[in-house]
Amino acid sequence: MTIKIAVLHHALGRFGGAEKMAILHGIGMKKLGLDIELFYNGPLPPDWEKRARSNMALNTLPFGVPPSFKGFRNIEKLIGHLKTFDVVLVHHHIGPFLAYYLTIRLKAKLVWYSGEPLRALWESQLTGITSKELSSTIRPTSKECYGKSLTSLFLSNVLYNFSINFLRAIDKITVRRYTKIIVNSNYTRKVIERLYNIKHQITVAYPGIEIEQQTQNCVNHSSNNYMLSIGAMISMKNHLTLLKAYHQLPLKYRLKTKLVIIGDGSLKKKIQSLADNLGLSDLIFRSHVNEQELVSYYKNCKFIVHLAFHEPFGLVPVEAALFGKTSIVSNQGGTKEFITNGENGFLVNPYDPQDVAKHMKCLIDDEQLAAEMGLKAKEKALKEFTIDKSTEKVIESLKTLT
Repeated sequence: MTIKIAVLHHALGRFGGAEKMAILHGIGMKKLGLDIELFYNGPLPPDWEKRARSNMALNTLPFGVPPSFKGFRNIEKLIGHLKTFDVVLVHHHIGPFLAYYLTIRLKAKLVWYSGEPLRALWESQLTGITSKELSSTIRPTSKECYGKSLTSLFLSNVLYNFSINFLRAIDKITVRRYTKIIVNSNYTRKVIERLYNIKHQITVAYPGIEIEQQTQNCVNHSSNNYMLSIGAMISMKNHLTLLKAYHQLPLKYRLKTKLVIIGDGSLKKKIQSLADNLGLSDLIFRSHVNEQELVSYYKNCKFIVHLAFHEPFGLVPVEAALFGKTSIVSNQGGTKEFITNGENGFLVNPYDPQDVAKHMKCLIDDEQLAAEMGLKAKEKALKEFTIDKSTEKVIESLKTLT
């Protein structure tokens, strides 16, 4: 009998790695003979929407607090439909109140594939970044979920702590009720166990890359003399250390190897302002690139610099490895489960610009070393971190429920 699986995902603000992975897991499971439907809400580029619809049914997932009685009726219709599935897979995240409600109505078949805990709630316990520093991220997300009026009320100075603590309590209850939890790294497993006091076994299924990326058409840049950083311009991605490290390179190195930053987000102006203050006028910022352009940047760069704080896994170094590129990454978080220091990349202290600059200089000086590390990174990516292997691991975990 064919297993019927519903994949649920909410995209908050932008279409990124979590959204791609939800779709790719759905497509992968469909190709392996499972009956899949995707329930999705958020930004969805035309090319990804086409891929999703051509492989599985695509449904709209209610988001936030229903503004009317009709909204609650739609949720009840959703529940009725989800009851027809063997497994309901919450992929990364959906709205906290909907997730809580599903644990009441669908507990026996509800599974969480966790890319990370809800960072808007738990960031201070992961990285020490305060709620004030996160406000530029939390408020837009809250407005998207609950509207401007409720956001203004519950994120006011008077009610902010109450609101966060209330949502944390809801989130804890929800996570403890999931029948099974699958995570994207051993680092994430330890975080989930600690934050939610989870005692039962959690399965690790690393995310994966599409090997077909190598064959995409791409345009060679006029110069490949650049290092590359890719990530949303938010606090956790740590662009400030990146700029300070690049600034510490002697001028002859910066003239030889520029820094290209791809990303957008709430801290864009602050990051660009720091670059101006440091006199880094030759930096190249790209806010939006399509898939073909992204492949070109990967293929033509010298190496990747990825300094995110406590990244739960981080696919950028794995994607870069597909093109034979090595990476300098943070020694905190799940990225080090792909990068072995000194073998297929470098692990550095993400709080220490001098440490980062030293390793930038090393890879600029020794192109042969960079190439050898890149080859080893590619071998590891193709052996252990493909989307096929990731999907197979997820299915293996889900089959224990059916």
